[in-house]
Amino acid sequence: MGEESFGLRLRRLRREHGETQPELAKLLGLSRSAVSMYESGEREPKYELLTAIAAHYEVDLDYLLGRDRPAPESEDPDIRMIARAGRKMTPEQRENLLRYARFMFPEAFEDSDA
Repeated sequence: MGEESFGLRLRRLRREHGETQPELAKLLGLSRSAVSMYESGEREPKYELLTAIAAHYEVDLDYLLGRDRPAPESEDPDIRMIARAGRKMTPEQRENLLRYARFMFPEAFEDSDA
């Protein structure tokens, strides 16, 4: 498989995460037409925007630019949903959620080497 363009990778990531162009645009502080132009290759993003997109989708910049594989992500849609929710939480909210999960499901957090 040849290298994909930034626009194709952006479109695929957005769709895999169940986001619309307007949703991604709002999250990044862009217009929907800007997202469309990035996806179609009519416009190239600046470094700051590339890093924001990479952070949002948890992929390397190399992947976004068509040079690498994406960071491993679960195929389970529920796990992806939990990860997306976690990115929107404050550190205190994440800590509370983790504390609750460890209390409710201790076996899931047991060290497999023990």
